Amino acid sequence: MRKTMTTVSLPTTLHRDAGPSDNQLIRTLTLNRDTINEEERTVELSFSSEAPYERYFGDEILSHDPGALDLSRLNEVGVLLFAHGRDANYGRMPIGVIKSVWVDEGQRKARALVQFDDDDDSDKVFQKVKKGIIKGVSVGYSVSSWEEVKAGKTSSNGRHMGPAYVALKWQPFEISIEPTPADPSVGVGRSHSNNESGDEGMNGLKMIALAAQGLMHAPDTGAGAGGERGVTPPIPDNTAEIQRQAAAGERARVTEINTLCRNFGMDASPFIEDGSEVSKVKDSILQKQIEDKKPHPSGIQVGAEDVDKFRAAASDALLIRAGRGVSKPAAGASELRGLRLRDLAVECLQRAGESGAHLLRDEDLLRRALSPDSTFQGIISNAANKTLSQSYQEAPTTFQYWTGKGSNSDFKAAEHYRISEAGSLELTPQNGAIPYDTAMKDEKVRKSVLTYSKRWGFTREAFINDDLSMLSRVPASYVIAAKRGINSLVYKMLASNPLIFDGEALFGVTHKNLGTPGSINTTSMSEARVMMRTQKDQRGIATLNIAPKYLLAPAALETNAAQYLRSEADPNGAHSGIANVFRNSYDIIVDAELDQYSADAWYLAADANIADTIEVTYLRGQEEPTLETDISFDRLGMDFRIYMDYGVTILDSRGLFKNGGK
Repeated sequence: MRKTMTTVSLPTTLHRDAGPSDNQLIRTLTLNRDTINEEERTVELSFSSEAPYERYFGDEILSHDPGALDLSRLNEVGVLLFAHGRDANYGRMPIGVIKSVWVDEGQRKARALVQFDDDDDSDKVFQKVKKGIIKGVSVGYSVSSWEEVKAGKTSSNGRHMGPAYVALKWQPFEISIEPTPADPSVGVGRSHSNNESGDEGMNGLKMIALAAQGLMHAPDTGAGAGGERGVTPPIPDNTAEIQRQAAAGERARVTEINTLCRNFGMDASPFIEDGSEVSKVKDSILQKQIEDKKPHPSGIQVGAEDVDKFRAAASDALLIRAGRGVSKPAAGASELRGLRLRDLAVECLQRAGESGAHLLRDEDLLRRALSPDSTFQGIISNAANKTLSQSYQEAPTTFQYWTGKGSNSDFKAAEHYRISEAGSLELTPQNGAIPYDTAMKDEKVRKSVLTYSKRWGFTREAFINDDLSMLSRVPASYVIAAKRGINSLVYKMLASNPLIFDGEALFGVTHKNLGTPGSINTTSMSEARVMMRTQKDQRGIATLNIAPKYLLAPAALETNAAQYLRSEADPNGAHSGIANVFRNSYDIIVDAELDQYSADAWYLAADANIADTIEVTYLRGQEEPTLETDISFDRLGMDFRIYMDYGVTILDSRGLFKNGGK
């Protein structure tokens, strides 16, 4: 007897608002009997959740985000049915009413309070629910808008991983007490609503399920050697078993395709979406291997170097557009300077092989563009880092001109030693013993570094508004603030006259570096120079002959200091013929940090390479702040954090002098 064969086509790719062709669905969950009120004949139940369900088209997820559920039908004409009206004894007659429905946003579930009628048929169902004989509650619903989430991607709300289809807009239209209990292995069981009875022959769901498993094929047009044609395998009668087999077959297909494509650097999404067999994927991989082995006529291949060039050009283009000076822009920067942030993100995704990026919403585009190690993230980080380095050099600080510079290998306090000068050589008689120098002394100062930090964000709003301040003005502000922090601490050390390592004040009689109060003139300058040159070593024997190099003054004395050190004649002389012996002797350093302590006091400092004064110590010699980026799960955007490790220490008093002013 000749048998005919049936061909079933799997669904084509689903679009955001297309969804599966079959739009009326059913889900069944387990009823919680603890909420039964026997007196009122009411039950509070949960009839839907965001638990994924494997349908033939992939995982189905019902969104419970605000606005996703349309509860109007249940609120207006909601009734409670038994078995969705499939039971011959009950038909479509309701067994109760729906008192209220709502969405539990905390658990992302839809709940309802239902009340059973008191007629005989309704009471039978109610009594069986009370006794736990009937345990299922089911909801019938329709979906009007879907979101397709491809394999390895995340849904727009960030909670669901693909491959899956998320119902963005859906409407429940009936709640039913279901005699078939939920699937005990997963806590929920579901069935398809259309033509679900097995009495009417094989329905569309069965055919799709069998096609997904390969149990149905196209007609066999040729006979084998024995003249026999293919035989259709038997069709299982159990719908649940069909669904299980279909889901298992689809999972196996998707897993194998994903593995093959990952190993050979191909995108698995097109093959998964169009229902391709694994054999077709293998053919495509073989063809790709053949194409890749062909010689390139131009001899040019796109590699990591080209990505680096594009990243450098795009970073400079952003800085130019933000108004920051770029001395030597990377090649191609001028061509990219017209791109907005959105345009640049699209360009990065397209270069990475992701088509259709220009169609994405701003939120989805930003999320994909800021994936870890992405080109777009690298461009944003590079631009911010260049701003940081440039701004650090431009910061209006003065400490770096006259202080010393040190480095600690870690955060532990390090000891800085000063060894006293050697004693004079002694006359030694012939054959006499050479004497030991036992009077040498040392001094030590403990210095350490601390961490100073701040953070800010490249936000979704900045991306949408094309706000480049997050890459230019904001990093510049933080790095200038970091350098000013060092400047402020240095001058606080200098002006507050603290106790130093020997227990004495930095400036005072003990250290012989505090002059007679007076303005900047020849008399006070002469006194300062003599006191610094006649400083003794630790043993109080050797004269150090330290020459001052810098005049440190507050802003209030800037004019007087400049006038005195640049005048050819002594401003305080009786006539112009008296030469100013201090003309151009010292470098003038003016800093307004000193004004908050005294507008009259001024200081002299030696070259830090000649005599120890104040040292700024950095962790492992890192003088500039460090800028790092992070993609936070809690917010849509990118976080920046800036931190700097440094310490300020007074090493010695001999290279410093103070005059309290008039």
